[in-house]
Amino acid sequence: TIQLGIYASPMEVMVSLTGPAGAEGAVTIEQLLKEAKTRLGDIVYGEEDETMESVVGRLLNEQQLTLAVAESCTGGLIGHRLTQVPGASTYVDRVAVTYSNRAKVEMLGVPSGLLERHGAVSAAVAAAMARGIRERSGASVGVSVTGIAGPGGATESKPVGLVYVGLDGGPGEAMTKEFRFHGGDRTVIKQRSSQAALDLLRRWLIKKGC
Repeated sequence: TIQLGIYASPMEVMVSLTGPAGAEGAVTIEQLLKEAKTRLGDIVYGEEDETMESVVGRLLNEQQLTLAVAESCTGGLIGHRLTQVPGASTYVDRVAVTYSNRAKVEMLGVPSGLLERHGAVSAAVAAAMARGIRERSGASVGVSVTGIAGPGGATESKPVGLVYVGLDGGPGEAMTKEFRFHGGDRTVIKQRSSQAALDLLRRWLIKKGC
């Protein structure tokens, strides 16, 4: 008998298949694993001990690309995760924690008028942050994250858990994505935001490498 296990955590869901070696004519774990991967598609980012940051690092290395990150609400968590992977210096160029509006203007070149019109937590500012860190660093791709981790700072239109991730790989290679994380405290929202940013980068790298 092969047992299916599903284990949820704040950042991911782990699926496991356990059982004895397959008897002749029986469905094997390998066959079920292949079927599970087919059904789940690109939701699956790794196997065994792979982490999101190690997968992203491998993809960057394979494509010989460099990365620069501009973080606001995550406060350096993305950079920490990336640099926990041995050999990250070959693809991580720099990580800037631009927490205040002034830092976003001075370090990333985000227009102050953009901040006044849209607020720091917005798709427009996330896009400008990603573009700014890429252009100023000369890295192949820039990634940004800005959001409201809570418990304070929220408004009716911008609740706790609202996060924008930006990615800029040059002309025609820019995107932003909105996330709304619920049911977590400040730490959990930061963790989920870092995972969302790395996953957006992973999907872009897979598409670029095709």
